[in-house]
Amino acid sequence: MKAFRDLHPACATVYFLAVLIIAGFSFNPFFLVPLFFGTLLFYGSVKGCKRAFSSGLKLLLLIVVIAAVNPLFSHNGATVLFFLNDSRITLEALIYGGVLGLAAADAVLIFMCVNTVFDSERIIYLFGRYMPNIGLVISMALGFVPKLRAMYASVSSAQRGLQKSRVKRALRCFSAVITQSMEGAIITSDSMRSRGYGTGKRTFFNRFRVFPRDLIFGSLFIVLFTLSILPLILGDTAFVIYPVTRFSAKGIMSGFGLSASAVLAFFPFLYELTEGLKWKYSISKI
Repeated sequence: MKAFRDLHPACATVYFLAVLIIAGFSFNPFFLVPLFFGTLLFYGSVKGCKRAFSSGLKLLLLIVVIAAVNPLFSHNGATVLFFLNDSRITLEALIYGGVLGLAAADAVLIFMCVNTVFDSERIIYLFGRYMPNIGLVISMALGFVPKLRAMYASVSSAQRGLQKSRVKRALRCFSAVITQSMEGAIITSDSMRSRGYGTGKRTFFNRFRVFPRDLIFGSLFIVLFTLSILPLILGDTAFVIYPVTRFSAKGIMSGFGLSASAVLAFFPFLYELTEGLKWKYSISKI
């Protein structure tokens, strides 16, 4: 099911902006780890467990690589693990790289989830009235990668019998895909210009209605985001890496912040799960 996708685009935008801000500015594994698993489970509920598992392994590899590379360039920290060519490899630099990789993986997962929820119609609805050019660029960018992959697969299957060398076949397919993409961009530009895009007054049509659930969920997202970000602003949940790694949680606000962040991270998955169970229960009653 795609229950979260049925929410109003503005409501979904509030959610994704909230988790993006948390992923980008918290730099705290106690916020980032629940966000990683929450968004991964949501992605799996929409795209399937196999695809989510493959994406999760790749992102975990990204985290490991960043965590392993960072100590080679940063030698800060008090806990020395070992020396490599007279350079200190510290535990704090390793942790810093891991947190940095986790934040990057969260951002990638969030944008993967955005791609499952938003299509060109929703993007144009959000930005078309006040920022039509930005809305058009974003909608085209979201659709570019899937179209490019499908185009490459089509060209590669056609070239498989003509070229046995994988390297030469990949280069030829890449050249063909880029050429076809550029031709398509020129045709699209000419078509938009001939249809008068950007000239005169724009008209709008949308099929999106605001239901009470959208208002309730939107308000809930704002409250959860506020509870999550407030302890970070006040310094109640401080995760310090250098010179010695330590985590301090002060007062009741830190507990509210961590709990609200976890609820916000797992909300889409839990909503998908709940709606799926409701659907199966309704089918069983027929």
